[in-house]
Amino acid sequence: MDIGIVNPELIYPRGAEKQICKLSYHLNKMGHDVTIYTFEKEKNYLFDDLLENTDIISLNRRWIVNNLFFLNHFRWYYLIKKLSTKLKKHDVINVHNHPAQWISKFTEIPVIWMCNEPYRQQIPNQGIGKLYPANLMDSNLSLGVDLILAISPVIKQAVEKKYPGKKVITVGSGVDLEREIKYVENNYFDSIFVGPIHPQKRPLDIVMAFSQIKDKIPNIRLHFVGNVLYPHLKKEMQKKAFDNNIKIFFYGTISNEKLYELYEIADIAVFVPESEPWGIFPLETTLAGIPTIISDQCGIKNILSKDFPVVETGNISQLTIKILEIKENYVESVNKTTKISKMLSEKYSWENYSKKLLDIFNNVLDKNKF
Repeated sequence: MDIGIVNPELIYPRGAEKQICKLSYHLNKMGHDVTIYTFEKEKNYLFDDLLENTDIISLNRRWIVNNLFFLNHFRWYYLIKKLSTKLKKHDVINVHNHPAQWISKFTEIPVIWMCNEPYRQQIPNQGIGKLYPANLMDSNLSLGVDLILAISPVIKQAVEKKYPGKKVITVGSGVDLEREIKYVENNYFDSIFVGPIHPQKRPLDIVMAFSQIKDKIPNIRLHFVGNVLYPHLKKEMQKKAFDNNIKIFFYGTISNEKLYELYEIADIAVFVPESEPWGIFPLETTLAGIPTIISDQCGIKNILSKDFPVVETGNISQLTIKILEIKENYVESVNKTTKISKMLSEKYSWENYSKKLLDIFNNVLDKNKF
């Protein structure tokens, strides 16, 4: 099969971009042709090794140039239309992050949208929301999408509200590790978080929770991996850690090997964001055997066992209790994590995810199936 994949950027090596690159790699490995179309691509991209056999067509144009989101819509329209002129003859087109689905307006090729999170989902394309200028534009340009794939049941509901009348199915995503993670013991209690330093990810909650239990857990070290999008938030986290004599480290974007070195010293992983459609990082740490805490707004909670450590988003007291429970019952926590990791490796590998999407592509081409 010949597959075109569209995403606005190949810049940040997490989330949807990792999903795209892993999908491309496994589709290639299965003997299929893949071309990725994007507005911009990092020159020395962390996942270039996964894309060795994939054609990349980039406009080399920034896709966000200001904070006035509606003005960006007109820029995106221009870019997606220009990108559509470069489309080769494909059997299907798999689009990912908004506004990639707009390419359906400019092609007759079947378009399948892997929607990890609908854009501006708080303003549905229904009722008075239909009159919202951005929604009018988005609704019109998304009409040609043949099928929408939701990453989780929560996102499926959001997509159905945003795009009423469209066929939506839940497919999940994938996860794997490049190599085995072997725990390295030291004299610290190391916590790790991977994601941008952004209020939506609530990294300050992690610092606040550990600050409340600093006297019960000696030698705490907090590791934050990801771009600092809000410098004032980083300063607030640093001050809180300093005031409580907690060591805190910020790494920015790092290689997989450096990340795995941090996984090897991690005693716990904490990921408690708002409105998170999936959560590749906590799945990776679970695969690595690291006891992991997530918020109740993480999409992955639907695929994990009921006794997996989940806390209410923003509930610092609940988070401190969960951290202490893991610390005080550490061997049991590791054993539980190991059991869950076996299930993840069997059901949610990137290879299985790629095979699932390939079946869906074939079913869409066989119009009797969808």
